[in-house]
Amino acid sequence: MLKVEKLNISRGNKRLITDLSFSISPGESLLITGQNGSGKSTLASVIANDYRADSGEVLIEGKLGVLLQNIEIDFPITVSEFLDLADESNRNQELIDRLISPDLLPKKITQLSVGQLQRVEIAQVIKQDPDIYLLDEPFSAQDKENSEILIEIFKTLKSKGKSIVLINHIKLDLNELVDQVLDLS
Repeated sequence: MLKVEKLNISRGNKRLITDLSFSISPGESLLITGQNGSGKSTLASVIANDYRADSGEVLIEGKLGVLLQNIEIDFPITVSEFLDLADESNRNQELIDRLISPDLLPKKITQLSVGQLQRVEIAQVIKQDPDIYLLDEPFSAQDKENSEILIEIFKTLKSKGKSIVLINHIKLDLNELVDQVLDLS
């Protein structure tokens, strides 16, 4: 379960979020949307404990898996080695196999396209098998086909009782995936 209570967040002198409260239970999903600069990614950073809110509370029950936007990975390791860094069971291997084609596994992370790298990062989060997925702009570098694969994977995770928080500003039809929408505009 994820519960946010009376959260206030600023960046510099600008108040981005005022008195925000929401919660999601196991097996539920939340779409956080809004214009650029509305505080979506900052909110994700607060939930991930990478940025401090001015006030309020974030309560997390269970393991949190996080994909933040614009993470740069510049390690001279292969995709396979990167996925092994998660050091978890292969419980979700069938989902990972849908995201990562076998021909990518021996490639160096630095050789991947932006979309391929994003899928590898998502696969590593899935491999960690968290209770709550916090995914900031997981569709931003994906084409239609890969976006549809991701939506199906997220639906499968929900059916397994996983909570999913998606932060997205791209126009996608996510109605069949999300239970709640929070618009920060």
